[in-house]
Amino acid sequence: MNIDITRLGPAAQAQIAKALAENKRKKDEAARRRAAADVFESDLEREYFTRYIWPLILTGQIRAYDLHLSFELMPADEYCGIKLPAANYTPDFVIWYTSGEVEVVETKSKFVRRAQGSYIYRRRLFIEKYCRPGGWKFTEYIKA
Repeated sequence: MNIDITRLGPAAQAQIAKALAENKRKKDEAARRRAAADVFESDLEREYFTRYIWPLILTGQIRAYDLHLSFELMPADEYCGIKLPAANYTPDFVIWYTSGEVEVVETKSKFVRRAQGSYIYRRRLFIEKYCRPGGWKFTEYIKA
C-alpha cells in the first residue's frame, strides 16, 4: 500500500513516517524470529532463545550469536595403529554481547544430561581449553 502524505504538514509527515518505519521494523523482527525458530534442534533450545536471547537482541545487548558452533577439543590422531577420531564440542549457543563478554550456553533436559555419559568430560575439556583462558561465561540451562 502506498500512502501519500505530501499534503500534510511537516510535523504530521514526520509522525506518520516514524510510525510506518516502526511498523516495518516490527514486521522485519517478527520475520527474523520466525526464520530463527526453524533452526533449533529442540524445543528447549527454542525456549531458551525466546526467553533469554531474543529480548537481549531487541534491547541491543547482544551483538551476535551462533547456533551449534563446533569447537575442536582434540585433533584426529593415530596411536599404535589405532585411528583416534577428532573430539569436538558443540554448544547450543555462543553469544557475543555488546559489552565484549562471550557466553556459551548448553541446553539439556535432565534425562538427556544423564544419558550422555561423555558430556561431563567434553564439557570439562571445552571449559578448560576455551572458556577459562578466554574469560567466557559457561551456562547450562537444565530442565526437568
